[in-house]
Amino acid sequence: MRLRVRLLGLSISTVAVIVTVLFILHIDSLGQNWLAQALERNNVAGKNIISEIAGHISDRTVDAPAMSPEETKKNWNRILAADTDLADLLVQQAAVRSGVIVEINILNEDGKVVVSSIPSRQGQNAPVRESLQALESSDFVNRVKAIGFSRTDYETRVPMGIPDQDKPVFEVQLLVSPILLRDKILPDLRSTAVASLFALLAAVVLAGVSANLALRPVKRIGKAIDTITTGRPLGLSYPARDRDDREIAAVEYKLGLLGQQMQGARRDADQMRSAIGTLARGVAHEIKNPLNAIALRLETLRMKIADEVPEAEGEIDMVSNEVHRLDKVVRTFLDLNRPLELDITTFDPAELAAGVIEIMRPAASQAKVELEITGPAKPFTVQGDRGLIEQGLLNIVNNAIQALGGSAAGLVRTVVSLVQNNCEIAVSDNGPGMSESVRDRIFEPYFTTKDSGSGIGLAVTKRAMDLHHGNIRVDSAPGTGTTMILSFPVRRA
Repeated sequence: MRLRVRLLGLSISTVAVIVTVLFILHIDSLGQNWLAQALERNNVAGKNIISEIAGHISDRTVDAPAMSPEETKKNWNRILAADTDLADLLVQQAAVRSGVIVEINILNEDGKVVVSSIPSRQGQNAPVRESLQALESSDFVNRVKAIGFSRTDYETRVPMGIPDQDKPVFEVQLLVSPILLRDKILPDLRSTAVASLFALLAAVVLAGVSANLALRPVKRIGKAIDTITTGRPLGLSYPARDRDDREIAAVEYKLGLLGQQMQGARRDADQMRSAIGTLARGVAHEIKNPLNAIALRLETLRMKIADEVPEAEGEIDMVSNEVHRLDKVVRTFLDLNRPLELDITTFDPAELAAGVIEIMRPAASQAKVELEITGPAKPFTVQGDRGLIEQGLLNIVNNAIQALGGSAAGLVRTVVSLVQNNCEIAVSDNGPGMSESVRDRIFEPYFTTKDSGSGIGLAVTKRAMDLHHGNIRVDSAPGTGTTMILSFPVRRA
């Protein structure tokens, strides 16, 4: 993931968390405020109703004789039950008080409804609901669940008693609907949500601007590194335009020093490589000339003493074979170190592969190895150095035949195919396969696992693929055989 995206994500997620937390806290604050207001208004409404009840009872008991407390309670219950004006008052109070009260009941000592804003309630047991005061004192989660999702009413009770008695004669029960309370809170929540959304959008914009400003020095350092990698001089100026750029300018200055050192090291390496190549080619040529002379003298010696000393024939053959082997090593070494000019032509890779198979068929027959070739479903042509690719394929097929070493049912299969815009030539064998340590080194020059191998063939093949902007893929493990795939573009880059 790009650094800019990570910075944006971190900034936006941080702001989003802060906005979310503030939004939740605001929701909790709104809920608490509305619950506190509803509780206060219920208490005020309850006290007003008690005052009205006291007035109604007082008007109807002005000339009444003195009564015992029990008789007084019964008399009050009869007065309230017959007072239709009081029921109308409860309806009015429920309608005008805070807009969240849905029902008001006056309860006697037994919990029976004496008067109600809902006439059908009269004479019934009072509905039992959770206390609004308990809800207001509960935790945030319970408040959110109650206000946001509950459909059950919550109650507030205001007692009315007789002096010198602990138990109230009546209780005013006010029921509050969480649905109506939710409708009251929603407008505030909508405005808060809109403000939070705008804050989040502003944070996204500011995060983008901040990320660009924060990454500007990184881009400068990146450009400096790109300049160094291309070999161009970076310069050693120390352009501290302002105080904030001093650290970056110091890094650029040190990168400039590093770039100069790398240029010097690159020049030294090129010179050394050139010197080593020249020396190696000179040594190879100096070795090749004596080898040619030795080979010629051996043949002359063979002709002179063949009849006189027949037993020397075997010794001469051994020396001759070693001379030929050394000559082959020298020639492949020269090929590996010689600069190549590609001879680009257009050719059919399937035809090339078939030609390689025919060339290798005698060697395969001698090693008791069967050769198979499968061409593409639809013929196609490629652009490249036919001779170089042919030599690389010859090396791979020859290695596969030698890996089988005359084993029973030895098989080398070559498959030519077109994969997207690449030509792929896969050579598979059912031989012993390679270990991971061998597989990692097979393209190193002069590395070989064969007693008579030079270790040059696969290095030459890899060089051919590199020159064609291609690659070699190897799939091999002990006991599973080996597959090597030459892959290169069908058109010259």
